[in-house]
Amino acid sequence: MMPLGMMALRMMLLRLRHRSAGVALLLLFTAAGHCAAHDFVVLPSTATPAAGAEFDLAMRVAEVFPGEIVPWRTGHVVEFAVVDARGRTDIESPVTAGDPAQARLRTRAAGTAVVALSTDPSYITLEAPEFTAYLTEEGHEAPLAARRGGLGATPGRERYTRHVKTLLNTAGPNASAALTRVGLTLEIVPEKDLSGLRPGGTLPVRVFFRHAPYSNGALCAADDQAPAASHDSGAAPGGGKGPYAWCGRLDGAGRAAVPIPRAGWQMLRTTKMIAVHDDPKADWHSYWASLTFQVAAPGGGS
Repeated sequence: MMPLGMMALRMMLLRLRHRSAGVALLLLFTAAGHCAAHDFVVLPSTATPAAGAEFDLAMRVAEVFPGEIVPWRTGHVVEFAVVDARGRTDIESPVTAGDPAQARLRTRAAGTAVVALSTDPSYITLEAPEFTAYLTEEGHEAPLAARRGGLGATPGRERYTRHVKTLLNTAGPNASAALTRVGLTLEIVPEKDLSGLRPGGTLPVRVFFRHAPYSNGALCAADDQAPAASHDSGAAPGGGKGPYAWCGRLDGAGRAAVPIPRAGWQMLRTTKMIAVHDDPKADWHSYWASLTFQVAAPGGGS
């Protein structure tokens, strides 16, 4: 059996290689040579911008949430929208500012708003053992079963896209905006008003793929206050794995109850992979979704 330390190193290198295929957006190295990111999220400079106030929205890539800010890449965004009390506004090319550059937005109305973003496809090819290890890590049971049927010795050719959301002013008016789908291909949707959510509570969510619930998919959660879990053991104190405090399976209706152990920024993430037959560069398409939101401390602060 491979020693745990070596296994952890192999999985880290696998994640690094997989994420590195999206250099244009998702794998951005610093001059110091920082590691590649596992997850991609958008986070605002404040979770509670006042009505009419400007705020910055950052792209972040992370092996451990919340990760590091990377320069905004408008050219790789195919969908960018804000949904608030006035409805939906699609943003083609936002004003950017700062270093690294972030999108500068302005709230239009008081209350809850949802910011949603999707990226264009990136491609990667992994050798067969690495692709199998990656499928196992992400819980992609159907692709694993398909490759056992004769494809297990061939490289894994994958196309992937990102579909992310963040929530603003969850304690304000228009709270129902956070509980409504915005139409991302793969989307995590809360099913409970977040204004009363506190550490020790549970958030019920439902995940949709296209127009149907995403049944039996893997869902993981992390927060910005938790120490990184041990990559040697692969286990986290809250029952998760790797950098995640919690991981579980969606039920047949695409639902799960996610425990919230601490205050602060939270991330939920899931992936879905399907076979494709119309792309000469890929045999599989993976969809990566994340949802970020802030949970207040018991006294009411963040």
